[in-house]
Amino acid sequence: MSEAVPSRSGEEYEHVVASFTAFSAMQKELARVFARSVRMHTTDADAIVLIIEAEERGRPLTPARLAERVGLSPGATSILLGRLEQAGHVERTREGSDRRIVTLRSTTSINAAADAFFDPLQQQLGRALGEFTAEQLALVARAADNLRATMEAYLDSRSSSQD
Repeated sequence: MSEAVPSRSGEEYEHVVASFTAFSAMQKELARVFARSVRMHTTDADAIVLIIEAEERGRPLTPARLAERVGLSPGATSILLGRLEQAGHVERTREGSDRRIVTLRSTTSINAAADAFFDPLQQQLGRALGEFTAEQLALVARAADNLRATMEAYLDSRSSSQD
């Protein structure tokens, strides 16, 4: 791997990237622990979290979009959703004017389990970020957004070149 690092960044650059990488790894570990706490496979728990997050943003997922996000084929996603429905964690609904479109909704029971697991962490994260000013937080958010966008563009270019 080449070292194409802007000259003004040096150690700070490496530290920022290492910190975000460690943060990402910790998020993956957190997802595994959540999955164990609700006695489900990590892929199922990842799907639940994605469904809940999409609902909270006001943009519920379709099965096809969920398949893209979890990296499964449509058939495997259908099996996953069947398990989640049977366990009482997810419902498939037809809400819009186009009744052909299926929307995924989480149930109150899985939301309660997710809240019980993640709410204490959210409070702790809020306290951890409380020492920073609004301007400092905006700068960190901008850096994270820039890194995410760069990684997305890189992945898009890789998938385009492989088509």
